[in-house]
Amino acid sequence: MRKKCKWSLRLIGLVIIWSISVKTFSQSTTVNLKKAIEMASGNSYSLKADSMNMVTARYQKNVVKADKLPQINYSGKTEYNAAIPSQMLPGKIVGQPEKDFVPVQFGTRYAMGSGVEVTQSLFRKDLSLQIHSAELNTGIAQTKHNLTKEDLIYQVASSFYDLQTNAEMIRTTTKDYENILAIVNISKAQVDKGVLKRIDYESLQINAANKLSQLNGYQSKYDVQMAYFKYLIGIPADSIITIETTIKDPTETQLANTNKIYNREDLHLNRQMIEAKEVELRSIRAERLPMTSAYFKFNYQTQYNKAGDAFNNDYWYKSSVIGLSAKISLFDGYRRKNRMSIAQTQLQQLKFQGEQQQQLATADWLSSNEKLSNDLKQYTITQQNLALAEKVFTSRKALYTEGVTSLIELLDADRELSQARTNHIQAMINVETGLLNTHKANGTLLTTFLKSL
Repeated sequence: MRKKCKWSLRLIGLVIIWSISVKTFSQSTTVNLKKAIEMASGNSYSLKADSMNMVTARYQKNVVKADKLPQINYSGKTEYNAAIPSQMLPGKIVGQPEKDFVPVQFGTRYAMGSGVEVTQSLFRKDLSLQIHSAELNTGIAQTKHNLTKEDLIYQVASSFYDLQTNAEMIRTTTKDYENILAIVNISKAQVDKGVLKRIDYESLQINAANKLSQLNGYQSKYDVQMAYFKYLIGIPADSIITIETTIKDPTETQLANTNKIYNREDLHLNRQMIEAKEVELRSIRAERLPMTSAYFKFNYQTQYNKAGDAFNNDYWYKSSVIGLSAKISLFDGYRRKNRMSIAQTQLQQLKFQGEQQQQLATADWLSSNEKLSNDLKQYTITQQNLALAEKVFTSRKALYTEGVTSLIELLDADRELSQARTNHIQAMINVETGLLNTHKANGTLLTTFLKSL
C-alpha cells in the first residue's frame, strides 16, 4: 500500500513539473544568444551522447590499471574417476619377476579440492605505458567533446544571426510597406483631383502588393528558421519564443591582433593523437623486456575411494607455494615487428594530417580577419549611405506631396532607401558572423566568445 502511495505521489509530481514546463513554454520567452547557447548546451542529445565517450574512457583507464593490482582467483573441483589410470612398472618391483612390466593402477576413485591463487605484477614496462596511453585517451575524449560543443555553439550562433537578419528585414520591409501605403494614399487624393493618372495610381498599388508579398516571404523564411533554431536549443517545436533583435554595435568590434590558432581544439586533438601513438610504439617495444611477478598458491584437497569418506579429515591435506616468475619474449613470429610498422605508419599519417590542419588553420585565421576588416569598412559605408537615403526619401516625399517632384522620382527614392536598409542590415550581420568566424578560426569559441556575450 505504501509503495502504491509513493508511486502515486511521484506520478503527481511529474505531472506538476510537466504542467509547469508546458506553461512556461506556452508563454512567449525572449531569448538572447547567451541564453540560447546555455539552453542548447543543456538540452543537446548529441552533446550528452558525446559526453558518454569521456565516461567510457575513464572506465577503460581503470580497466588497464586493474592489471597492476593483485589478482586473486578461487578454484574448486570434484572428480569421479570411472576408470582409474594405470602405469606400467617393472615386474621385479611389484613381486612378479617373471614379467618385464606389470600394469599398476595409480589414483583413487574420487578427488575433491579447492584453492586460492594470488598473483602480483612486479615489473611490466609495457603495462605502465598502457596506463599512460589510457590517460591520454581520456584527454582525447575530452577534446572531442569540446569540438562537438564548439560545433553546436557555432550552429546556434549562426542560426541566431540568420533569425536576426530576417527579423530586421521584416521590420524594415514593414517600414517600406508603410511608406508606399502612405504614397498610395497621397496618390489617391491626387487621382481624385485629376492631378495623377489612374494608371500611375494602379502601378503604385502593384508596388504595394509586391512589397506585401516580399514581407510575407520574409515571414515564412523566419518561421522555418525559427523551427530549426528551436531544434538546436532543444525545446519543443510548439513552444513560443522570440529572439533578441538588438544587434550589437559593430563599431565596438575589435580585430584579433594575436594568432592563437595553437589553442584550436582540432590542432590540440591532433597533437594528443600523435602523443598517444608514440606511447603505443614505446609500449610495443617494451614487450621485449622481462616481465616479473610474484605468486602465492594455497590448496586444500582430498582423494578417496568410497563416497562416505568425502569428509573424513584423514584424507584431506594442504599444500601451498610462494614464488617468483619471469617471462621474456624470444620470438613471436614477427608479430611485434609488424605491429610497430603499423603504428609507425599511422604516426606518420597523423603528422601529415597535422601539417595540413596547421596550414588550413592559418589560412582560416588570415581570411576570417581580412573578411571581418572588410565587413567593418562596409558597415561604415552602408551606415552613411542609409542616412543619406533616408534624407533623400524624406525630401522627395515632401516635394511629391507639394506636387513639385514626380512619382517616378519618389519611387526611385523609396527603392534606394529600401536597398540601403537591406545593405546596412546585411553589413551589420556580416560583422557579427565575421566575428564568430574569427573566434572559430582562432580557437576561442569556448573562451573569449562566450565571455563576450
